[in-house]
Amino acid sequence: MPFHRTALSLACLLLAALPASASPTLAPIDQAHTFAQVRQGEQIHTLLVVKLGAAELAAIDLSTASGLHSADAFDVIARFDAAALDRLAREPQGVRSYPLAGLLGVGPRGLAHIAAGTNYPAHGAEVGMDEAFLFPKLSEAGGPRSQVAAAPGTLLDYEVEVCARFDRELRSGADFDAARKGFFLCGDFSDRATLVRKINLANPASGDGFAGAKSGPDRFPTGPLLVVPRDWKAFLQGVTIATHVDGQQRQHAKAGEMIKDLRAIVNETLSEAVSKPGTRTWSYAGGRIPMVARAAIDTASAVLTGTGDGVVFREPEPAVIKAVMGARDRSEQLAQIERYLAAEAAKRIYLQPGNRVRHSSNYLGWIDTTVVAAHAPKN
Repeated sequence: MPFHRTALSLACLLLAALPASASPTLAPIDQAHTFAQVRQGEQIHTLLVVKLGAAELAAIDLSTASGLHSADAFDVIARFDAAALDRLAREPQGVRSYPLAGLLGVGPRGLAHIAAGTNYPAHGAEVGMDEAFLFPKLSEAGGPRSQVAAAPGTLLDYEVEVCARFDRELRSGADFDAARKGFFLCGDFSDRATLVRKINLANPASGDGFAGAKSGPDRFPTGPLLVVPRDWKAFLQGVTIATHVDGQQRQHAKAGEMIKDLRAIVNETLSEAVSKPGTRTWSYAGGRIPMVARAAIDTASAVLTGTGDGVVFREPEPAVIKAVMGARDRSEQLAQIERYLAAEAAKRIYLQPGNRVRHSSNYLGWIDTTVVAAHAPKN
C-alpha cells in the first residue's frame, strides 16, 4: 500500500478512537480564519482551510495564490486582508484536499517562549498553588505527530495548552491590539523530578525551576491548525482543550477559565522588560536568564497560556511538605526530596515508554505524541 494511503488509514483510526466530544471541528468563518501548512517538495505551502474532515481537509493554497512560500505562515497570511480571506472562504475556487497526516506544526521557529504557570484555578488547586505566574520555556516547536523521551529517573508529565503567536513584534499594548493573533494547540511536557529539585520552596510563584523542568527538544509539540479570530477574547470563550492518555481522558478545560488572559501575559512581560530590563531572571542550566532578550516579544516566540486540571502531579502530602520544610539544612532537605521522588517513581503513574498522549481541541486541532525510552548517553 502506498505510504500516503497508509498514513490516511492510520489517521482515520486515531480519530475514530476518540470520544465524539474530542473530535476537532473547524471554527466558524464568522468567528475566525483557519490556516494550515504542508510541505511539497522543497517548499512549504500555507493553506486557508475551508472544510475539516475525519482524514483530510479542503483548503485554498495561499502560497500559490500569492507567489510566496515561507516557513512562517504569517508571512503568507499578511498578503491577504480579512475581506480577501472572507471572499476566498465563502466563494472558494481552486480548493484541494490534503491528508491530515501530512500537515505540519504551526508553531513559531524560535527557541524562547513565554509560559504561564497555574493559570487555571482548578489546576492551581491540584498542585497547591493559589496564583498564576510566568516563566520562560526554551524548546523548539515540534509537530502534531511527535515523540517525547522518558529518561530513567524522570517523572514525565503532560499539559495541554492554548498557545498564541503574533504577526509582528510586540513592543507595547498598541502593538498587541494591532497584531493578528494566531492561536494553536500545544503540549507542554515536563519532568516533575527536576521541578521538585529546583523549585524555589520559599517562593514557588517566582517560577524558578520551571524553565529547567519544561525545556527540551521534544517537550513542545504543536498542532496543525493556526486560527486567527476576529475577536480573540470572544473566540477563546468557546475554545476547549483536552488530553487523553491511551484513550482515557485526563484533562478537559475551557480556555475562558484562565486567570491571566493573553493581554495580561503580554503586558506583564513587556512591562518588566521595559521598566526593569534584566532585573527579573529565572534559573536555567546553572545560570539566570531573562524572559525576553530585549524589550519586545519577537515573532519567533510563542505564549503558552497554561493548562487545566488533570495532570499527573499533585501537591505532596502534608507530611512530605513538613519534612522538607523542617529540614535542618539544604543537604537534609534534598535527602527528603529524593525520598519523595523515589516513592513517586515507584508508583509508575507518570508517563512511561509506550504511552500514547493525545491533546485535542474543538477548534485548534490535535497532537499525537508517543512516549519513548531515552537513549543512553554515549561515552
